Amino acid sequence: MNKQTEPLVSVIMPVFNSQGFLEQAVHSILAQTHKNFELIIVDDGSKDASWDIATKLGKTDGRIHLIQLGKNQGISTTCNTGLKIAKGKYIARMDADDVSLPDRLSRQVKFMETHPDIGVLGGGMRYMAESGELLGIPPQFFGDLAIRWNLLFETPFFHPTVILRKSILDAYGLQYDPSYSRGAEDYELWSRLLPVTKGENLQDTVLYYRLHPNSNTHRHVNLEYENVINISARAIKSCLPGAAVSLQEVVDLQKALIGELPLEKRQRARRIQVYFKIWDEFRRTHAGNTDLPGLETDAIAWAARMILYPPFQPDALHALLFLTKKDWRWPFYLLRNIPYYVARRQIG
Repeated sequence: MNKQTEPLVSVIMPVFNSQGFLEQAVHSILAQTHKNFELIIVDDGSKDASWDIATKLGKTDGRIHLIQLGKNQGISTTCNTGLKIAKGKYIARMDADDVSLPDRLSRQVKFMETHPDIGVLGGGMRYMAESGELLGIPPQFFGDLAIRWNLLFETPFFHPTVILRKSILDAYGLQYDPSYSRGAEDYELWSRLLPVTKGENLQDTVLYYRLHPNSNTHRHVNLEYENVINISARAIKSCLPGAAVSLQEVVDLQKALIGELPLEKRQRARRIQVYFKIWDEFRRTHAGNTDLPGLETDAIAWAARMILYPPFQPDALHALLFLTKKDWRWPFYLLRNIPYYVARRQIG
């Protein structure tokens, strides 16, 4: 393939036992209004008919490239295999059980072409039941500063919506870490990518994300949770070295953020103090950024949510007093963010 005919976008689709959804996922890429792409399908040792389906589809369109791994190696290795042969200026991710909207690539390419400082771009998505029924739309973070704050606690992008600038990956030798093949592999990559480039999210919905019991997220939920804690701790230490927090404090804070600490051990006041140690250092590091006031509103609302959910308990009083000293308007911030909290819980 000469320079003139090289694809602008390389879409990488890892496949593992996805026979029920693969054909729809592939057709959603082939139907894109942006036509200058290649679709790299990497089968990760599927035991069902996925490879047969992929082979059949590959015969219908020359933009499809097929790779079959001899045995299951995990999503990180599968994605890296696709990265090695990708020829596009941009790398787009796509899962074998989701559906991309027809103008997804055109929207993302247009944004990347006009924003050369952005190295990674996510998009909005809508949850979809196994049957195909459309569900709610999860909230996002917009703007590089909000994405960097979010990175300290969880992934700031919906992985299958992402498009990456390949030159950034090549310049810094970045790829997925195989040791995170069973959960949070995307979060781990962003933790190394965002220190060297900027990120953004499109507000437009570009993909339908299918929820079903055999998805990678559901199959490895416990390991993914452990990985998130470790990545979060590393991100806080590397991005905010002045934040004096320990690994155990980060672990407890992570559990508080998702409401998984037993109530009698919650010690919410201490969790809130740790949270604001991190926030105060983040605010100091990014002093002067015009997006900081709006982000502080969201940060305070998150703090209130940690205190009040699960249901209010007596140990929350000191935490609420501490929070009120930070900003007495926290009840209004919390009310504004209720739709955010409701949407987050839909994925289960």
